[in-house]
Amino acid sequence: MKHPQVVVYESDGSLAAQVRRVAEDNSWLVRESRRPDACLQLLAEVRPSVLLLKIERELHDGLALLGQVAERAPDCPVVLVSDVKMEGAEQRAQLSALAMDLGARYVLFPPHQTPVIEDLVSGLMASTVRRMVGTATDEGEGDA
Repeated sequence: MKHPQVVVYESDGSLAAQVRRVAEDNSWLVRESRRPDACLQLLAEVRPSVLLLKIERELHDGLALLGQVAERAPDCPVVLVSDVKMEGAEQRAQLSALAMDLGARYVLFPPHQTPVIEDLVSGLMASTVRRMVGTATDEGEGDA
């Protein structure tokens, strides 16, 4: 089986650095993208196990990208990591509902604590690996 891959879309590299630490311990590859078109191209090329999509200033652009990701890679779990400052729980709930309607599996808001991100990505990666191994096993049974 090839190495599971995490694609991280963000502008500053901080989220990828957080994920890279746990990825090294688990033999995962971390691919970064800083442009929406490059992110979509990576999705098509590497078919990642997990996508972390960090939205910062341009909320609309990040949500548009999320919608495109859901159309092109519906089986890829997407974690939307928001850096957008929001006043109150109601705004966070509205963004969460919209993001999930567009295809996000999880939505995280500041503060972005490394253990939380590591645990979430680890769980999603483990789930993906179990699915891949189960699929390979099921395909092999038909050949016997």
